[in-house]
Amino acid sequence: MKNKVVKRILSVGLMAAMALILVVGCGGKDDGGSANNGGGDATGEDEFADKDANFTWWITKTDGNGEYYENYEEGPAVQFINQQYWNVKDGGIGTEENGRKLNFSFLVPITGSEAANFNTMIGTGEYPEILDMTMSSESPQAMYENGILMDITEYVEKYMPNYVAYLDANPELKPLVQVADEEGNPHYYAIYGITDGPEDPWEGTCYRRDWVVKYAEPTEYVWDWDSDYVKENGHPEVTPLAKAVEEDKLEGWKKNEVTKFEASEGADPAKDYTDNVIFPSGTADPLTISDWEWMFEAFDKAIADRGWADDRGAYGFSIPYYGYSQMGDITSSFGGGTGTYYVKDGQVSYDGVSENFKTYIECMQEWYKNGWLDTNFNTRAADMFFQIDTAGVNSGKVGMWCGLTSTLGAALRVSCLDATDQKEAYVMGCALPINDMYGGEDQMYKEPDALYQTSRKGSAIGITEKAKDKDLAVLFTYLDWTYTLEGAKVVRFGLNAEQYASVKLDPDLYANYEIETAYTESTNDEGKTVYTKTFDSSEAIGGALMAQRMDTGIKLTGNSGEYVKEVGNPAVVANAMEQWTKYLNKGNVFDYSGLLNAEEAEEYGKINTASTDYQSQNVPRVIKGEMSWDDYVKGLEDIDNDTVVELLQNYVDLASTVGR
Repeated sequence: MKNKVVKRILSVGLMAAMALILVVGCGGKDDGGSANNGGGDATGEDEFADKDANFTWWITKTDGNGEYYENYEEGPAVQFINQQYWNVKDGGIGTEENGRKLNFSFLVPITGSEAANFNTMIGTGEYPEILDMTMSSESPQAMYENGILMDITEYVEKYMPNYVAYLDANPELKPLVQVADEEGNPHYYAIYGITDGPEDPWEGTCYRRDWVVKYAEPTEYVWDWDSDYVKENGHPEVTPLAKAVEEDKLEGWKKNEVTKFEASEGADPAKDYTDNVIFPSGTADPLTISDWEWMFEAFDKAIADRGWADDRGAYGFSIPYYGYSQMGDITSSFGGGTGTYYVKDGQVSYDGVSENFKTYIECMQEWYKNGWLDTNFNTRAADMFFQIDTAGVNSGKVGMWCGLTSTLGAALRVSCLDATDQKEAYVMGCALPINDMYGGEDQMYKEPDALYQTSRKGSAIGITEKAKDKDLAVLFTYLDWTYTLEGAKVVRFGLNAEQYASVKLDPDLYANYEIETAYTESTNDEGKTVYTKTFDSSEAIGGALMAQRMDTGIKLTGNSGEYVKEVGNPAVVANAMEQWTKYLNKGNVFDYSGLLNAEEAEEYGKINTASTDYQSQNVPRVIKGEMSWDDYVKGLEDIDNDTVVELLQNYVDLASTVGR
């Protein structure tokens, strides 16, 4: 059953950008070989029309080299790209009559030697025309100033209208991919891949769904999502339920029709598991802080039933050793924030002393007092945020934690200590909660806005000085095509049936593995396009069919809200992905801190380290009641966090000025 949830704010960037995409057709067939230019006047004669269009691209990996083909240019998507005619005048793929050819070949270092190989190329000057910048220790601007990369601004502005349109539709990305000069004019020193939404996560909040089914008591009332009040406000008049009942204010609540929870696993629990759980918020997945606390009470019963009531290693929820997540996560459930540097509505602040962070601390104090938190959390300094107390989690003693997709479903059963858990343990993923219990109006009913998600700014490619005498017009025409939906699908999915039929492949992986198309398109009940891959992209054949090492263009995540990408995940994984991408990371400053110059970065690092060290020592003390909030705040007064805020604000401000 699909959840009804608090209205999600979706980015309209992709929709706006796609409205500007050039509609072009596929070109004619070609046998491949060296690039050649032609087409006469129809190509739009320019200074590059008769220049060399052979480009060598240094990449870090080949996704199939040696197993499916000998060289990366033999991959089917790359062969398709090399066989097209590119319409420099109008953009995109053209025909033999109005287009020009280009040809890509690739340099690939031995696995494990990528950084050394990159540095050797730069040091000797023996580098090709295009560089994957993943292994660079310097920024593209610094490499331009050192005479290695070109300033490609004029070519981007002339030959990449789709890229520019996408940035215009997503202005928050501009300061991450542009550099402003003293007059505020934008300069491009690299081309960046960009995701259209949060990428499919590999981690997120996990919880014991079987404990909820077995030990949670259905509440007498649940949120009434069909009521006028909830439709208008997104929540009942008073929450949580206990307070609504006490005050006799049940506007937005309704009688719960479910009186007993039941579950069925079917033949394959990962695919067939179902239950009738309904949370106090009236949803099939946990939505609010009060939903979480309702679960924690069930976890207490499960722990006691197993004889672990006095076991400090059995508990409801784990948090990082310093008491909060600098990425935000549940910290941002209380009106937004990260507990450290934070950006909202274009304004940077230090969140470690905010009312929102104080409210988060108050909630954690309550959970600690109730025995729901890991009492040993501050001792787990060696644990990564997604692997906190793995021994406890794997033994089946923890109710909720940040974990990996590999722990979803019935995977935990093989390591559980309890005999019942060995048969029934079932893990599901859930979104960060909406706070409906703690703090004031500013801290309640706000969507989390800072969490661990991959940056939308992907890796970059630089165009070196070795390319300055080549056909840059056709190169940048191709690069711009990857920022259209047509180009993005070729790079990120592979060839559809029509594209496959239009080219001659050698080697032909499609024929060798009886693949007719890399993906299919359909329309779901909501009228959205559904892209379904016909192969497992996590396996080697998936990488071999795509061209993702040519890492430019839009990365199609399926999480932007405009379309759906089906990748064949089991139901329990698909549901977790939906939950973990429900909210978007808008409050983290990590992208901006990466823009600081060397001097600024040194100052930022010094202050940030001092602040983090202080918090990691004292936030746990506040949570445990060993230190007051006021004393904690006083201890931060001698740390110059305002300077870091000012440094970061300078770069955030570029979002509203650069390129305008």
